[in-house]
Amino acid sequence: MFSEVVQQLKKYKEANKKIYGILAHGLVPEEIIHAASGFPLRLSLVGDKDSASKGIEYLTSATCSFARSTIGHFDLKNALYDEIETIIAGNYCNGELCATEMISEYFNIPRINIVFPSAKTDSALRFLIAELNHFKEDIERFSGIKLSEDKIAEAIKLYNNERKLMQEVVNVQRNKNYVLSGVECLELMHHHFLYGVEASIGNLQTTVIDLSEKTSPIEGKKIIFAGNGVPIGDNIIQLSEAQGLSVIKNLTWTGLDYYDSLVDQNKPPLEALADYYLNLENSGRMILSDDYFTNLAEIYKNSHADGIIFYKVKYCSIVPSVISSKLKEILSEQNIPYVEIEREYGVNKNAQLQTRLQAFQEMIA
Repeated sequence: MFSEVVQQLKKYKEANKKIYGILAHGLVPEEIIHAASGFPLRLSLVGDKDSASKGIEYLTSATCSFARSTIGHFDLKNALYDEIETIIAGNYCNGELCATEMISEYFNIPRINIVFPSAKTDSALRFLIAELNHFKEDIERFSGIKLSEDKIAEAIKLYNNERKLMQEVVNVQRNKNYVLSGVECLELMHHHFLYGVEASIGNLQTTVIDLSEKTSPIEGKKIIFAGNGVPIGDNIIQLSEAQGLSVIKNLTWTGLDYYDSLVDQNKPPLEALADYYLNLENSGRMILSDDYFTNLAEIYKNSHADGIIFYKVKYCSIVPSVISSKLKEILSEQNIPYVEIEREYGVNKNAQLQTRLQAFQEMIA
């Protein structure tokens, strides 16, 4: 699959289509990049022993394993990442900020910055509108393409069409009592990361057609998955479902449920994008208020789920230790069964994880 993606990226570059690297999280407005005829490639590969070891040469072992491994992939000249011509650096995650600085400095890849406010207020919205205008200007300079409001509006329409299809998959899933596994839904998101929005739309359209013929619901206890996202190569959802814990909703930036709203096409494009990305509830940002956990409890009840898996990546600045007390305070008082899973990306101690998942399955049986 990766060799196929690499060949496609090479063809894009031959056609003067720029390749932009984005460190996951789902917050960078891909619409602006697409409007400039660019390809936004999500840097979403989980680490392995080699990339993790290399990453420690740049960042300490007490930092995000995803950030470390991503740097390691660049150092090892991963064929996929080797096609990237510029990298987007966001401030919403300390690991991402450090990783993009290192990648730009040590591998001579130009960096385009984007700054997100750490609040959801009117002044924060105004700030983000101005910031997206700066981001647009940086993309124009790098691509050599002038971006009109019409071009950005067309890109918004395209991405909204993809989001509508994601929502349709989610709705059909609910109405049919969940006929796709959590792994199958995750693969739909990974397809977008690697192949882009147009290919993802075709893939989702095929999925919707196939869903009409599916009648057998998945087996196992119904689980809500929240917390950190699941990059390509991380097997936590596979292991969960192998233990009889079927993920029916993935509320992370790697889940279809993340895209449960649309960009308002009746507003000026940059204002609409700022409003949309500022208010994404499950994004990888350092904003987790009590409302987040209250909403999680409501989603659990409305989905008639049996439990919640809250996934925490060790040393993640977005999901700090205070989360544990909030989970206990809000979920426990409502008698909602949940389990916290904390581990490093790419460090697969599967036996230990399987034991914990099995214990949780037995608890809610």
